[in-house]
Amino acid sequence: MLVADRVIVGDGKRVIEQGAVVLDGKRIRAVGTADELRRRFPEKEIRLEGCTLMPGMIDMHTHIGYYYGEKNADRLAEDRMLRAYFIGKRMEDTLKAGVTTIRDMSSADGVGRALKEAAAAGYIRAPRIFTSLKGLCMTGGHGYGMTGAVEEVDGVEEIRKAVRRNIRDGADCIKLLDSEAYRGEEFNQEELDAAVEEAHRFGCRVAAHAGYGPSMDMCIQAGCDSIEHGTHLSVEQAERMRDNGQTWVPTIYVFHYAYELVQKAMTDESLSSNRDYLKDTVETYRDQFKKLYDTGVLVATGTDTDACSHPKASPVAMECAYMVQYGISPVEAIACATGNGVKALGLSDSLGLLCEGLLADIIAVKGNPGEDIRALEDVQAVWQEGTCVYESESTHLCQ
Repeated sequence: MLVADRVIVGDGKRVIEQGAVVLDGKRIRAVGTADELRRRFPEKEIRLEGCTLMPGMIDMHTHIGYYYGEKNADRLAEDRMLRAYFIGKRMEDTLKAGVTTIRDMSSADGVGRALKEAAAAGYIRAPRIFTSLKGLCMTGGHGYGMTGAVEEVDGVEEIRKAVRRNIRDGADCIKLLDSEAYRGEEFNQEELDAAVEEAHRFGCRVAAHAGYGPSMDMCIQAGCDSIEHGTHLSVEQAERMRDNGQTWVPTIYVFHYAYELVQKAMTDESLSSNRDYLKDTVETYRDQFKKLYDTGVLVATGTDTDACSHPKASPVAMECAYMVQYGISPVEAIACATGNGVKALGLSDSLGLLCEGLLADIIAVKGNPGEDIRALEDVQAVWQEGTCVYESESTHLCQ
């Protein structure tokens, strides 16, 4: 039994003061107040003094194979073994950040599938991985230069075949790259409709990288299950997404991080040339996020930070901090990082909340993130399916 100052369930509402979670193998046996559960389960307990227990966080938008901005990028590009070690280290760091599930939104060389197999075989410790394998764009479309990670396809038949190839090769979902805020729509409506129809026919969800108004309209109409970034999403579009059961993964933090790099002249010309776009996007998130959230559209956290070679792996905690800064409560932001993510993945019956019968993906953070969201950055211990996979060097909570 794990006992802490409080338990945050992950549904955006429930907080149990002086709470506890009872583990039973891979699953949660019970959740409640410590006093109540001690009477029912008089067994050994681990006391997490000064900590909060909550579900493991979910990063719905990351690129686990990206290394392009690393200082040794040339060596990583030419040496697959070195790249494998680099990616393995990033996966361990992701777990240490309290992120127990990730969705890989296109990476080169089928690394998402390989990592899943490696983790299943016990070769590495990694979050639970869902991968799109290759992203799909039109010829010359957004992301076409990401060698091995994005495939160029044109026309209904090509896009159907590409969807089928990805699913054949082990994709859990399909990613379409359709626009940035500064570019017009790329795929036409027939192509988008075909991609979604084909993916859904095989039980795969579709994530659409889109930020430009008309492009988002088309992706919503096609039935894409999530809009990634949605930098200039309108209230009317968010309401349509809510009614359709679609998810918005805003990736607020990465745009702020990229803009900070540009302002400090700490990046290359390709990013610096987008200064005005980044400034506009940062200001739009600031002004619009709460209005969009209040429509009731399902919002889930994603970081996309590997695209900028961020020093921290999957900084979901920082994404939550911006959500709070822009108007929602800390407990609501935690739901975006936990319970909402599993809804978007279609896995609400198996994980994402601290509830009886669900998989025991649990983190302990120092302090009270329900009052100070920055507490999410101080992860003390991580359990993945009931097994302690990380503990703070200073506290040894899992001993």
